[in-house]
Amino acid sequence: MEHLILTYELTSAALSKQLKTGRIPKNRRSALEFILRVQTLGMGYMPEGVPAIRAVSPGEYTPESGAAIAERFLKAAAGMDELLVASRKKFGIQACGEHPLFGVMRVDEWRRYHAVHARHHLKQLRTAIRYAKTQKPMA
Repeated sequence: MEHLILTYELTSAALSKQLKTGRIPKNRRSALEFILRVQTLGMGYMPEGVPAIRAVSPGEYTPESGAAIAERFLKAAAGMDELLVASRKKFGIQACGEHPLFGVMRVDEWRRYHAVHARHHLKQLRTAIRYAKTQKPMA
């Protein structure tokens, strides 16, 4: 969950930056960015076992209750969604932010990325939910 929250916050930061400057980022991509985009955004595939970049790798954190984590997750997702809506209004179908691995992306590409990424972690999320349901509430 922490990793997904960090990805939402990183996207929010990229979108906020573009909304503040008002400039459409230059559509430049390396060959690697192009291949990763086709694989992830086009084919909907994220390979397993590839480590996350440092910016979205959870560091040390204090354990939280499931309710607290869910609240942070929903807040980060809602904040990102608000910025995606604002970006669509401001930039239309133009690029509105830059992803560290995929380069510049439009709103629809950001949404596709996050859908593919969440599905990639679905098994982990289901396991965590099952585990949390078996735990006794903290006193």
